[in-house]
Amino acid sequence: MNAEEYEKMYQVEDHHWWFSGKRKLVGAVLRKAHIAPGSSILDVGCGTGGMHLLLKDFGNITGVDGSEIALSFNRKRGIAKLGRASLPNLPFRDGAFDVVTIFDVLYHRAVGDDAAAARELFRVLKPGGTIVVTDSALPCLTGPHDVSMHGTRRYTRRSISNLLQNAGFSVDRSSYMNSLLSPVSIPWRLLQKWTGGGGEHGHSDVAPAPDWINLIFSAIYTIEAALLGAMNLPIGTSVIALGRRPG
Repeated sequence: MNAEEYEKMYQVEDHHWWFSGKRKLVGAVLRKAHIAPGSSILDVGCGTGGMHLLLKDFGNITGVDGSEIALSFNRKRGIAKLGRASLPNLPFRDGAFDVVTIFDVLYHRAVGDDAAAARELFRVLKPGGTIVVTDSALPCLTGPHDVSMHGTRRYTRRSISNLLQNAGFSVDRSSYMNSLLSPVSIPWRLLQKWTGGGGEHGHSDVAPAPDWINLIFSAIYTIEAALLGAMNLPIGTSVIALGRRPG
């Protein structure tokens, strides 16, 4: 990811509607997964630490990221259990964690082989443990935002499920998310793609939002989180999958 994007994310992700909405959606799925209190959680590609605001309610977190810039922002948050590591080589023993989370990482160009990455996630997860994956959806939407984030692939519900199953996971559910806003976000992403906005280095959609926008869109995400807690959603700009390592 471009270095300036880390700074932008750190500045807005505690309160911005998209990041807080993501925490609501992932939380709705995690609460259905019956995570045991005090579980050991590995957050792979922890970024600037925004998801820690959610994960700390579910267990004890270890965060890893391949970027020292990203890890420095975690330290600013006071997050202590950190390591610099990238897929497909995680410095942990087999079956080390009860829960593995990986949020918007597999799409990244640094993950040259997402199948090998999925097998590594399987290795460090305990038998019976839970994995939660989110990532960018719908290959047709690849555009300037992906370029700025160094994204090289997008998934469908079927492809993310197949990726996990081929690595050995059983998949309890997979769904699209960021769904209720997709009538706006999908045309916007397509327009960016067709017009080539952002230049050769791309330009992300991360930017501060007015309070009234945060308020309205956060309410929409509250509704979507309630829906996602009860059912899989048929379309959206992201995918989420919940799986387990058999055993």
